[in-house]
Amino acid sequence: MLETILLATVAWTVQDHDQPFATYWQDVKFWEILERHPRTLVVDPYCGPDDRPWIEDEIRTLREHGVRPVAYLSLATVGKHQTDLYSLADEKGLLGPRDPYWEGDRAVRFWERTWLDALCTKFEELRDLGYEGVFIDVVDSWTLDWYVKWFRRETGEDAEKLRELTYGALEELIQAALHLGLEVYVNAGGAIFDPKLAELKERYGFKVVVEDVITDDEGDLVPDDVFRDYLRALAHLGSGVYVIEYDLTMTPEVNERLEELFAETKVEAVYVTSLDHDRLGIDIVPIKAPVNPSDTSGSSGEGKASYTRENRENKEDLKRIPVEELVEEGPKKLPVIPILPPVRRRYLTA
Repeated sequence: MLETILLATVAWTVQDHDQPFATYWQDVKFWEILERHPRTLVVDPYCGPDDRPWIEDEIRTLREHGVRPVAYLSLATVGKHQTDLYSLADEKGLLGPRDPYWEGDRAVRFWERTWLDALCTKFEELRDLGYEGVFIDVVDSWTLDWYVKWFRRETGEDAEKLRELTYGALEELIQAALHLGLEVYVNAGGAIFDPKLAELKERYGFKVVVEDVITDDEGDLVPDDVFRDYLRALAHLGSGVYVIEYDLTMTPEVNERLEELFAETKVEAVYVTSLDHDRLGIDIVPIKAPVNPSDTSGSSGEGKASYTRENRENKEDLKRIPVEELVEEGPKKLPVIPILPPVRRRYLTA
């Protein structure tokens, strides 16, 4: 009974200041970060202000302003801009084919001891620079056709072996990072539907990031059955999960999916940004109180647009509004949408 009551009172809002999670690794503007001060910020350590590597003084300044800096690294690929890692992989014969989707990135023989040792050494360097965490990307190589084809040519093994090697390497990196006192974020990719990921998360307590749950990278709604699969997987992962959506546009259908997402899972926030991560995006977060409890000026709800299920059903009344425009209106004018309790919860079966 209590759970139903709580669910019925949950709402969401859009947040661009003191947001819980953000990414930013192209065309970085340092002043923008300090002005908006996201609590956790994922950056590419090789791509900082003025398109150069982040330096210790900048990392220290972020931390002094309440920003927790997290460094982006990839397990199964390496970018040419990651000069030290790329040169090592080239010198040791670890490089594979070019990533067909990300210019400048190459596959890498991540299962080799040399590569794993290089990443662990990089973790230490990042910790010493002041980073508080690492964000590990491309942990789903066995779901990528182009990668599996190369792996088969290289080793004669199949995708299941690649999956096994991936989890072995990922677990080693997680252990190394935690030993150094770094917080770990894992970008799930295609591994989101694999119970093994949830098992590792429960064992080590790292955070998980999932992309394109509500819409695909073209901005279209993902099919209903795919969305339901995501809900089951996200519910299975529990708390400490962040969703990234790209250039999300507010529609009645998106509103309803946000309601379901926050009602049926423990997702911390939906982060909306550009595909290039070339600006600080915004967070859509579930709330049970004003965004800033110390700010009582808007606690009465004055100035906020309130939507009910009845008036949302008239889709002509709710035009397509880019999320960026909502942010420009200011936090007191953003919609707070009540979530109705679901008929039943869905769980991922192992």
